[in-house]
Amino acid sequence: MSFSRLFKVVKKNFQEPTPTTPAAPLQPTNSYTPQVARKMHEMLTKHVPAGAVEYCFALWKEQPFSFKITRTRSTCFGNYSYRDGQHKITVNNDLSTYAFVITYIHEIAHQRAWLGKSRRKIEPHGKEWKKNFQLLMSPMMTPNVFPETILVPLTHYMSNPAASSVSYAPLAKALQCFDLTQQNGILLAEVADNQWFTFRNTVFQRLEKRRTRILCMERTSKRRYTILATARVDLVDI
Repeated sequence: MSFSRLFKVVKKNFQEPTPTTPAAPLQPTNSYTPQVARKMHEMLTKHVPAGAVEYCFALWKEQPFSFKITRTRSTCFGNYSYRDGQHKITVNNDLSTYAFVITYIHEIAHQRAWLGKSRRKIEPHGKEWKKNFQLLMSPMMTPNVFPETILVPLTHYMSNPAASSVSYAPLAKALQCFDLTQQNGILLAEVADNQWFTFRNTVFQRLEKRRTRILCMERTSKRRYTILATARVDLVDI
């Protein structure tokens, strides 16, 4: 099946949300100077696909936030926070342009969910975040922004986005092909059950697959943990 036909089929399953008026109107957050705007545009030009730069910049101008590109963090690709009256978003510096822009929109969706919330507390990745993430990503779901190999699994993922894009194995594998850093080891998904391996300087034994994660046992403590199937590990002989 050609990509164009496959994309049409997949697109049918991507139910684009109907924009609704938030219960609480979005309020302007932070003002910005021409210098700050210029720096923001330069950062986006360097880190997101060319076809997404102006859209990503427009989202920032619409609801400005403090933006920082950070060092690599093993626990997350990006982060959103609201402190002292300021919205702050960070994204890791080692992401490919495609992983970067998905993370960038993911975090802006947190900001929009916070601004539009009608109750005191909302789930971090609850229905408010999902709706905003889908709405914000929708204009970018085109071959002008993402290559075919990413667009198809991304479209599937966006039909019901999870907290982490790497939790959907097909999308994680597609994004890894564009990683900026050399990837060592093999995917945990490719390790046989009962095989020993090292992950983050700790020895584990693979036990069984559980959806997007693998149940593993830490060698010393015998404690059991679930690790993403897309994590990269090194095999060891015990």
